[in-house]
Amino acid sequence: MSFGAYHDAKERVRQATDIVDLVGGYLDLRSQGRDFVALCPWHNDSRPSLRLNRERQSWKCWVCDIGGDVFSFVMRREGIDFRDALQWLADRAGIELPSRGGGPAPAEGPGDKRTLLRAAAWAEARFHEFLLNAPEAETARRYVASRSISDPNIRRFRIGYSPPTWQWILEQASRDGIARDVLQAVGLVAVSERTRTFYDRFRNRVIFPIRDPQGRTIAFGGRVLPGDDDANAAKYINSPETPLFSKSEQLYGLDLARDAIAKSRHIMIMEGYTDVIAAVQHGVAEVAAVLGTALGERHLRVLKRYVDRVTLVLDGDAAGRRRANDVLKLFLAANLDLRILTLPDELDPCDFLRDRGADAFRTRCDEAPDAIEHKIRVETEGLDLARDTHRANVALEEILATLALQPIDDPASPVRLRHQQIVARLGRRFGVSESALTTRCDAIRGSRATPAGSPAAERSARGLDRGPGPSASPGDSADLALSARGLPDRDRELLEILVLDPALIGQLVDTLPSELVASQEARRIYEACAERWHATESLTFAQIMTDIEDADLKNVLVDVDETARRKAARTEHSTRERLTLLVRAYDRIVARREGEGILADLQRTAEEGDDQVDKLEALLAIHRQTKCP
Repeated sequence: MSFGAYHDAKERVRQATDIVDLVGGYLDLRSQGRDFVALCPWHNDSRPSLRLNRERQSWKCWVCDIGGDVFSFVMRREGIDFRDALQWLADRAGIELPSRGGGPAPAEGPGDKRTLLRAAAWAEARFHEFLLNAPEAETARRYVASRSISDPNIRRFRIGYSPPTWQWILEQASRDGIARDVLQAVGLVAVSERTRTFYDRFRNRVIFPIRDPQGRTIAFGGRVLPGDDDANAAKYINSPETPLFSKSEQLYGLDLARDAIAKSRHIMIMEGYTDVIAAVQHGVAEVAAVLGTALGERHLRVLKRYVDRVTLVLDGDAAGRRRANDVLKLFLAANLDLRILTLPDELDPCDFLRDRGADAFRTRCDEAPDAIEHKIRVETEGLDLARDTHRANVALEEILATLALQPIDDPASPVRLRHQQIVARLGRRFGVSESALTTRCDAIRGSRATPAGSPAAERSARGLDRGPGPSASPGDSADLALSARGLPDRDRELLEILVLDPALIGQLVDTLPSELVASQEARRIYEACAERWHATESLTFAQIMTDIEDADLKNVLVDVDETARRKAARTEHSTRERLTLLVRAYDRIVARREGEGILADLQRTAEEGDDQVDKLEALLAIHRQTKCP
């Protein structure tokens, strides 16, 4: 990795961003001595547990055991990776980042993401203002009112209207200096195959802006007004796939739900815009909706950044039951808790909330069965398990085949306990022993074993597919975050010395091979420090934090930094003295390994009658060395 323009950009963004100003934009802060505190957004905090250290530009919640710098705060709060957090903060600071290839950023146009985002935000404002104020939008306003959407929620969701003309948005763009090819790249206009001219994609439709989790408008959904003269017009259309928008990973309303789901780690997924709006209007905030497609694997990857449990809210019809069955396998494979809420009397969420209220809806949600129980109910519906043994066996085999999709390789994983509970439930229901069910489930799972050499097998071999634990990803739940508590004492001492006096890395880089550092986390941090020193012959705590892009490793560093500074205040040894003792400890490791090698060599050659006096003397010397303090 070269310390060039990219690293310079990271450093400029870090220097331009103050941790107190950043977090203060999200949370209410209170000064406490030289630090600031706030209620932690990642657990039900009744007294401020989130502490900001302005001097070190770091943050820490000791309850959640998570912390980091400005980058990792944005990563965790926005549910994005480091690169996106860097861009987010650069945009906030007005800093131009180099392109991924190292060249200049692309000029404004359809290939520039920021230009597309500005165009989408502009169009949202035009549609919204037209709905609110234009005399021609009266029919649309009456339709929105008929859906019982209140004025505050029209504004909260920025609902708009596109009039029944073919080039209204094109004319608005021409007036405001927005190019047609930019509108096309955003998905607002298309080209007629017959006339080869541009036309508005959304015509005579109520417009629902679609935002990404960061609240940026990236696409639009349009509901045709009743009585439209085009009999072939689809009731709903969404923007096409664009550089900003993919319907397979975006969820309507997730941006507004984020604060509600941050503490509960739970979200309800519905099927339409108006269902989400109705829920929010009734005080149910932890909701989002799919966008004209089934809930899929890419949706799940997004959801796992924010929640541990998903309740799928379905209309009470046969189609709803089929959809639940389709997504169950994905949730099991992803180890994400899925509940199924099937509404009664074939009501949709909007109608249920209007007729029976939010309390009844929440009660239904709390009572919703987990997906496996839902699967069992669907497979055994109308089935006499005692008499119709053939159909019972077919149903049981189908249930076990689904259950076998759930990875439970880690014996300590909570998933294994849940799996055992399900097997016990099946045993009672079908009158089959748990051991027989477990054996059959394992056999099905074994028949699907991942082929050697596949990406999944390689991830598993590297320990990346383990259950909840130290290797959890940055977007996982806060209580699974990696901290420094499990580091070996020697590795922790190394990191404490480096954060207290980073310049001491110069005495280590040529004498301490990274393979002597036992833990993977400490080794990666040490290697990043050594790389920075070799490239620039400088190292500060801020530079270490900026160079390391993994949110979990940032958490380790903040944890070490907090405890190291407290420890330094009460220890009698200086950091240089501690370094000397540490180097001796690592030297003893090297000496022991050399001794083990000589001993192995002696054992191999003992039967050959070789003169081994020199080797024995070397072994004794090593033994004396390892006994030295």
